[in-house]
Amino acid sequence: MRFLTTLLAAALLARSGSGAEGEFAKWWAHFQAAVAKGDASAVAQGARFPMNWEDGPTREIRTQAELIERFGFYFTPEIRKAVAKGKPERLPNGEYILTWKARGNEYSLYFDADGDAFRLNGLSEGPG
Repeated sequence: MRFLTTLLAAALLARSGSGAEGEFAKWWAHFQAAVAKGDASAVAQGARFPMNWEDGPTREIRTQAELIERFGFYFTPEIRKAVAKGKPERLPNGEYILTWKARGNEYSLYFDADGDAFRLNGLSEGPG
């Protein structure tokens, strides 16, 4: 009986993990499309503020309005390309990360869960 209970628990955990993966995959497709179209409102609507945004001298995006107003500045062609071609990885804490290298640095976009939805949570820049 203990084996059956353990097997059932493992199956439920695996199923819940794949459900989260599936939900993120759907959200990611919408996020990619919004970035590709330059739909600043759609991207900003699914973001946390203030947001760390480490890209050159930029360190923070304070508000949704700021991201919308300066979308082209924050989402450079390089970042748009990374979003278009990338596939984020799920971290053990449930957060997702998209990482790429450019100009001798490593960049990562972070996404986290917010209830049943996902949100853009920031960009980091570090030595590659």
